[in-house]
Amino acid sequence: MNSRDRIVSALNLEPVDRTPVWFMRQAGRHLPEYRKLAQNHSFWDRCKDIDLCTKITLQPIERYKKIDAAIIFSDILTPLPALGYEVEYGGGIRIDDFNFTDLDDWPEFSARKHAPWAANGLKAIGEDNDEIARLGFAGCPWTTAMYLIAGGTGDKEFHQTRAKVFSNPDESNRLLMKMAEAVGSLLADQVNYGGADAVQIFDTWAGLLSVEDYQKFGKPATSRTIEVFRTKSTREVPLIHYAKGSSHLHEQIRELDIDAISLDWRDDLKANRLKFGKDLAIQGNLDPSRMHGSSEAARQAARTVLSNAGKDPGYIFNLGHGFAPEAKIECVEAVLREVTGV
Repeated sequence: MNSRDRIVSALNLEPVDRTPVWFMRQAGRHLPEYRKLAQNHSFWDRCKDIDLCTKITLQPIERYKKIDAAIIFSDILTPLPALGYEVEYGGGIRIDDFNFTDLDDWPEFSARKHAPWAANGLKAIGEDNDEIARLGFAGCPWTTAMYLIAGGTGDKEFHQTRAKVFSNPDESNRLLMKMAEAVGSLLADQVNYGGADAVQIFDTWAGLLSVEDYQKFGKPATSRTIEVFRTKSTREVPLIHYAKGSSHLHEQIRELDIDAISLDWRDDLKANRLKFGKDLAIQGNLDPSRMHGSSEAARQAARTVLSNAGKDPGYIFNLGHGFAPEAKIECVEAVLREVTGV
């Protein structure tokens, strides 16, 4: 069984020869080869240039031979420039000012026209790497809108941003629904043009919402995103949902049209597998801080995760959140040895 078959089978709740594994943020800051490349190229160049994008995407595959999926090097904010907002990276994120009146001037978003880079990279990777799973991704409307309204990363836990949303519910939902159209288009392009075998949506900041507010703001927009994605996709591919710190929302999230849920490191993997593993593939959920200590401690933690996951089909090993820049290569290697048995 090759890596692509292993990932796709697990997402479809089918038996596999061993536990499939990949890591959120596996391509990027913890790799010295990435940091060297980043010194000479801006972040947007790294995303938009096909050669740079594919090189970065494949760096962890070349270093860690047992990783089963290549997730495209991109960013959840890629729709924003086409909608009229400059996005700058470095020492945080800075985004042009947003006003709800801007929505009247937003163009009708087309991923192929306005933000084709992730799909282009996926297509290029597939030309020479047909045995590894290719994963696309995008940010959910709620999380993307948090950054847009906040103007980047300056509003800690988005207190002021959420206050603006709650004070302007109609305008906020209009924003979220328009963002859903763009995100759904991005995901579909990564399947139709890029050839993605699966896609993941990230709702990193959904956990800031109460159940009531998630039902009012986050869930309808995510549901619309998935509807647009399913409608525009020419192939049926699995969709994975990840939201950090969202255990209180999981009942709502499981009602979405998703194929897999990726768990935070604080979630109870064993309980989720026992209760919901027959209906939904589950991914996760090693605490990413385990990659910062000793390799033996990382390996023992991975062993516990695997034990909690059990042997039934429908499981993919991953982190409970993405790699931080300080993650140690020797810890990653130790975890991979534990997961793959090699």
